[in-house]
Amino acid sequence: MKRFQFRLEPVLRLKKIKEDQKLKELSELVAEVNLRKSEIDSNETRIRSLSSTELSGSTDLREYSYLQTYMRQLLTRNSELENEIRSFDEPVEKKRTEVSEARKEKKVLELLKETRFKEYMHSYRKAERVQAEERLLTDLYRKQREEAYGGDRSKRDPKVFTYDTGGIERTGTEDAGLSELRKLYERYKK
Repeated sequence: MKRFQFRLEPVLRLKKIKEDQKLKELSELVAEVNLRKSEIDSNETRIRSLSSTELSGSTDLREYSYLQTYMRQLLTRNSELENEIRSFDEPVEKKRTEVSEARKEKKVLELLKETRFKEYMHSYRKAERVQAEERLLTDLYRKQREEAYGGDRSKRDPKVFTYDTGGIERTGTEDAGLSELRKLYERYKK
């Protein structure tokens, strides 16, 4: 029996490529969001470290003013980054939906492939079983004939050859083997 071949394998490969592409696009968007979140975290760490530092008596008012201005800039930058993150919500959700759809399409083809493979294996095992039964029966009949007739080959059953008629439909009145025998007889009669 020939090897299992899924006819829609190229389509399945294309679906996998499409899913990988959608995942890559989603990961790029999520990477952008994570980059902004890490910047917010680092800004908040700076703000905490600056607000926890003790001002010494030698620090003048100008340095304190610069420090407050810098902290306000960090807070403003954080609010801008949070707005940017919110602006990514819709595209990220859209990409997640696309990835989900691509996975569903691929999963349908994978399930179809699994079903076809199970059908193939069922028919393969059935054909193997039939062949094994035929070999067993042939050996059994041969042994029975040898036991019954011994070494006398003249009393053995003649070998039977079958002819595959292909997909041709025949009525019950016609004998396919007989017509083939006639053809052979006519051919070799000359």
